[in-house]
Amino acid sequence: MTTKQNSTNSKTTEKAPVDFEEVEVSIDEEPKEKNEPIYKLTITENVVEKISAKAVQKVDGIVAMKGGLFSTIQEGLGGSSETKGVSADLLDEGNVSVDLDVILEYGKSAVEIFENIKGIVVEDVESMTGLHVSELVVNVVDVMSQEEYNKKRKNTEPEDEEDQDA
Repeated sequence: MTTKQNSTNSKTTEKAPVDFEEVEVSIDEEPKEKNEPIYKLTITENVVEKISAKAVQKVDGIVAMKGGLFSTIQEGLGGSSETKGVSADLLDEGNVSVDLDVILEYGKSAVEIFENIKGIVVEDVESMTGLHVSELVVNVVDVMSQEEYNKKRKNTEPEDEEDQDA
């Protein structure tokens, strides 16, 4: 570092140019000292999806989450349906993108519901994971009453009454 004095008698500090041939870059993340601990926290996309799905369940006016082809395949292979209709992508520098496919309750305001979803999903994901929700997309894929949804769901459930009576 060099110091110069200018014509107004104030000092200015300038950094000397760096000689890049002398700069050492360490690639390994091993501790500098033998007994220095390493701490690491990993949050998977599935965790963000579960947090988001649970957060949306708290919002009035959402009849259900609607999964796409991947959710249907995942459920058929024994996967969990609790993240149905939710997709999360971990981005660079601690950012995450969340996409939600929802069925809106008939007669409810999509704009109000979006604001409620935004508030609760961002709060829950950021407070629980430390990740910043840099993008939230809510796709309203259908609209129906709770009764219509329950009827439709009942008609698509497999018949297991004989097994339940035993």
